[in-house]
Amino acid sequence: MDATNVGSHEMGNEALPRHTNRLIHETSPYLLQHAHNPVDWYPWGEEALHRAREENRPILLSVGYSTCHWCHVMAHESFEDEQIATLMNENFICIKVDREERPDLDEIYMAATVALNQGHGGWPMTVFLTPDQQPFFAGTYFPPTDKYGRPGFATVLRRITELWQNTPDALRTQSDEITERLREASRPPIPLPVGQTEITAAVAHFAGSFDPVHGGFGPAPKFPAATGLSLLLRHHRRTGDAHGLHMVRMTLDAMARGGIYDQIGGGFARYSTDERWLVPHFEKMLYDNALLTRTYLEAFQVTGDPSYRRIAAELLDYILREMTAPEGGFYSATDADSAGEEGKFYVWTPAEIEAILGEEEARRFCAYYDVTPSGNWEGKNIPNVRRTLEQVAVKLGISAPELQASLDRTRPKVYEARRQRVAPGLDDKILTAWNGMMIGSMAEGSRILGDRRYLDAAVRAADFLLTTLVRPDGRLLRTYRRGSAHLGAYLEDYAYLAEGLIDLYEAGGAARYLFEAVRLAERLLADFADEPSGAFFTTARDHESLILRRQEGTDGATPSGNAVAASALARLSFHLDREDLRSAAHRAIVAFGKQIALYPHAFAKSLAVVDLLLEGPTELALIGTPTEAGCEALRQEIGRHYIPNRIVAHHDPAEGDPPPFPLLLGKGLVNGRAALYVCRNFTCQAPITDPAQVASTLSPPKRRSAGGTRSAVGSFLRGSATEAGTAAYARRFAPSGYGPLGATGLTTSKLGFGGYRIDDETPEHAEALERALLHGCNLIDTSTNYMDGGSERLVGAVLGTLTRAGTLRREEVIVVSKIGYVQGQNLELAQTREAAGRPFPEMVKYMDGCWHCIHPEFLREQLERSLNRLHVETLDVCLLHNPEYFLSDAKARRRGDLESARDEFYRRLQEAFRFFEGQVAVGTIRWYGVSSNTAVSPAADPETTSLTRMLAAAREAGGAAHHFRILQLPMNLFEAGALLEQNTGPDNRQTALEAASDVGIAVLVNRPLNAIVGNGMIRLAAGRSQRVHDVISATIGPFLPEERRGESLSQKALWVLASTPGVSCVLNGMRTRDYVHDSLGILPWPPLADVIPIYQAVQGLTLRGV
Repeated sequence: MDATNVGSHEMGNEALPRHTNRLIHETSPYLLQHAHNPVDWYPWGEEALHRAREENRPILLSVGYSTCHWCHVMAHESFEDEQIATLMNENFICIKVDREERPDLDEIYMAATVALNQGHGGWPMTVFLTPDQQPFFAGTYFPPTDKYGRPGFATVLRRITELWQNTPDALRTQSDEITERLREASRPPIPLPVGQTEITAAVAHFAGSFDPVHGGFGPAPKFPAATGLSLLLRHHRRTGDAHGLHMVRMTLDAMARGGIYDQIGGGFARYSTDERWLVPHFEKMLYDNALLTRTYLEAFQVTGDPSYRRIAAELLDYILREMTAPEGGFYSATDADSAGEEGKFYVWTPAEIEAILGEEEARRFCAYYDVTPSGNWEGKNIPNVRRTLEQVAVKLGISAPELQASLDRTRPKVYEARRQRVAPGLDDKILTAWNGMMIGSMAEGSRILGDRRYLDAAVRAADFLLTTLVRPDGRLLRTYRRGSAHLGAYLEDYAYLAEGLIDLYEAGGAARYLFEAVRLAERLLADFADEPSGAFFTTARDHESLILRRQEGTDGATPSGNAVAASALARLSFHLDREDLRSAAHRAIVAFGKQIALYPHAFAKSLAVVDLLLEGPTELALIGTPTEAGCEALRQEIGRHYIPNRIVAHHDPAEGDPPPFPLLLGKGLVNGRAALYVCRNFTCQAPITDPAQVASTLSPPKRRSAGGTRSAVGSFLRGSATEAGTAAYARRFAPSGYGPLGATGLTTSKLGFGGYRIDDETPEHAEALERALLHGCNLIDTSTNYMDGGSERLVGAVLGTLTRAGTLRREEVIVVSKIGYVQGQNLELAQTREAAGRPFPEMVKYMDGCWHCIHPEFLREQLERSLNRLHVETLDVCLLHNPEYFLSDAKARRRGDLESARDEFYRRLQEAFRFFEGQVAVGTIRWYGVSSNTAVSPAADPETTSLTRMLAAAREAGGAAHHFRILQLPMNLFEAGALLEQNTGPDNRQTALEAASDVGIAVLVNRPLNAIVGNGMIRLAAGRSQRVHDVISATIGPFLPEERRGESLSQKALWVLASTPGVSCVLNGMRTRDYVHDSLGILPWPPLADVIPIYQAVQGLTLRGV
């Protein structure tokens, strides 16, 4: 087959083509499929771009790939049409791109297509660009004429031509806006730690979308979620979660039985169009089969199920038989179409089977593979397995072994008969990234299945890539076909090949492959790393200039290049004991921490890297001669076990000194026998020579969790607020604005930064918090539920920025956060756990959209999330957030008598406090307390909480030296219950402020400028009703110094609260720089001598009609 006769559009020999364009000189099978279109196609390059600029003509960019069915359809309908081609040639510079050769262009312009089409995208992708490459209109498949509810391609071409001729400036403006949005979206947000919380959330998402009938996730079309399934296996190993393993097994079993799997020749198709995996989109991609091979191998290790071993071996054999080039590399894909029809190569009738096998063997074959006269797809049959071997054998009246023997005889005959058909087009380009994936899968197949053929194939492919797709300067090339290698490599090429070479070494390959992996990793760091964020760009520093340089963290059809790069770096860091590589792996993951927190299921590969970094690897050093029986027995025993977090080093003493890998130092044979050393952190157990002893040494270590050590990957601020640090901070400002935080020993500003309505999406909020911290405010109050975690993320980001810059020290700032609400993502988590039969205990379902829980199991999970979002190792103060929801719920539902409800409430409080005391002991928090809106209510109110009873619960939980030190409550000029309402203490004769002062409890005041009066709210902040403000100012004015009466009402209201005896800190929402300036302006003001008359005057104020 010559270069023009490729793919599914094969040329006959009866006539020469009428048209030939520039694509005839390309190597991509996809581009060559279009080399004889009447369209004047250019490949992407300076010739086309220069012409577009010179002639000021828009670019028509068409992106697809060789096995894309709808790409073929649009090519036949539109690109082969003379009239449409004329429209294209006269009005546009037409560029054709193979997305597999140019993933950079595909990523950029797919992002544009999705943005311009309400989240929809796909291939063929058709994008219209300005001459400077900026997109202004995009779509996917267009029919040639108006139909299917879509405008015809000719209609689109005419309309865009008209717009370009008549309103080019409008199109350019639109393209500028779109490009800027793309640039903004491509920048990683603030780094955020990633840990076990996100892994658990990803598993919960998979459980929520799992199809319990057919396996897989979500509705049709269904894609093989290989990376997600592998993450579930890791989760099962760590937790023993039976449902996680069930999801994996059901999905793998259903796929292996379905039509998505080629029952005759092996290999999985790209996806299934139906929910039960019967009808595939018939193209087969190298990457899918590489990924699924690993998943089936892992499932075999976990379960011992021989069917998984069989599928993995069949996949690898299919690759060796049909997808391996003579040079040793692996081809990219096979088409869905053959002889002009989708799936024709793969479907059968009973008569066709009988003609090959004869009547009796055909009867058995058809019964097992669901080949019937009526067919299961368009009148013909996609072989699939609907019943077990035993069930079919019973139906046929034969034994299961007899049926199996018959299938083993007949399947090769059907395969040989199928080979006589017109085969689907073969995309025979060799891509570095995809070959790296398959090298790893071949190596793992050899390591786990013990088949040397797979290791040999991996070695041949690796050697081919390392000699043919490497430039003289050591950098990689992207693609090879028929003697020609070209295009600079991308992030995924370096990452996938580096990881594949690590797999190859660990499976028994030469040490030079690990050295090559190190070289690629160092090149990756030099050419692709974004130093400020830690993420990796998809293109190298010397890559051609495009409209943007993207960073992509989410997995797609293949795992994220950023995640695979992190994986390779992490594994090499453990092999070589290099902290620089480990740090780079950490940074690459946490750069996408916010997106991972929001969409954890889309980052399965990243989370697998997190699992490795948190647990650390089991280190295995195998010393012995590979051909010696004892060494092989040890190697086979290692391969039998599922150890996803591992490194394997090996050395044959007969070859001389070992390579300079730390794990091999000082290790040798034991009494002349092969030995296995099992180590952690390079500390090893006694060497093993008996394979029977291996299993007992390979159990996973206990996972670290909230409490003392981190269970997340990321950069955390060490330490906490200290007496010396907070006092030093206060000395930099006016002394009147600071005071003790109860009996904690800390010094707090009288004004604190309230985080209720701030988030990490609004730059103004970050500016406000930064200004507050640098101008006198050293206490921040936030909560796990504020902006669904966005408030805590912002606090963590700003603290990190200021401390790294040296303008603030961690020990100067008091960080307060609160736990208890079950809303947003927490509610989704709780509901998913409940659906899976593992609900959080003692959940209060107060109302739709708002649950509440203070059980230690929930608190532990939430505290971990809070620490991660805040980027701190220690939280200074952790409060239970409005635990009175239990009392409110009991009142609403009339559950039992009041005293019983209160007893149960304080029992729950005591258990929560016991949990907090444990966290103080291990250093995750320093102090704890309660934030309660009803701590100021009348004692008779059934929802009232009592500080006295809280303290009793704390003493029960932690003894006399308990760490309950903080009470937060609402207070403002109108709501002065904390000062005036006697509801606690002996016989309820004390106010909350009096009782707190007596025992050194710090009181934080919230809602200082939002007063709930009756059924309405009075806002005391600037910009509200001036008439109301004037009345209130007139009421309190006589009690204030004359020089302050003209200040803003918000400042006067805050000043009164800050002057109130017993109030440690007033928490005010300061979302803008102006709010910060206004609020902190009161810090230098001396406290008022007597504020009770002010409150009393306001209590008697009537605002009706004002």
